[in-house]
Amino acid sequence: MPKALQLCNEEVSRILHLKLLGKTVKEISKLLNRSKSMIYRVLTCKKPYEPKPSSGRPRVMDIRSDRRIQRIASNQKMSVHEITRTSRLQISKNIVHRRIIESGYMINANIALILPLSNLHISKRL
Repeated sequence: MPKALQLCNEEVSRILHLKLLGKTVKEISKLLNRSKSMIYRVLTCKKPYEPKPSSGRPRVMDIRSDRRIQRIASNQKMSVHEITRTSRLQISKNIVHRRIIESGYMINANIALILPLSNLHISKRL
């Protein structure tokens, strides 16, 4: 889920000023067109306002490792399994595969042979 737009310093000071003037949280949220929960977070924060930290699992690899994998996939004829083994990180084949697909490079993998349809199957299809 994408994060909401963050408050700038002007809006934070405006919220604090309106609260000092005696406005309620509901009135402030209507005036500034912001949610009540964001207004509460600004008002109840003990230290200076900071955006809410993003949730979720942190990435295993950094951008530099991503580029290295993409470079190996584009320059050398290596499979996903070989790239996973040669990388010094403890990553899965799925992560390597995902990074290569994001870059748009082809993967050296064995393509499964597709058997031709028999006459029986062709007649049933038609």
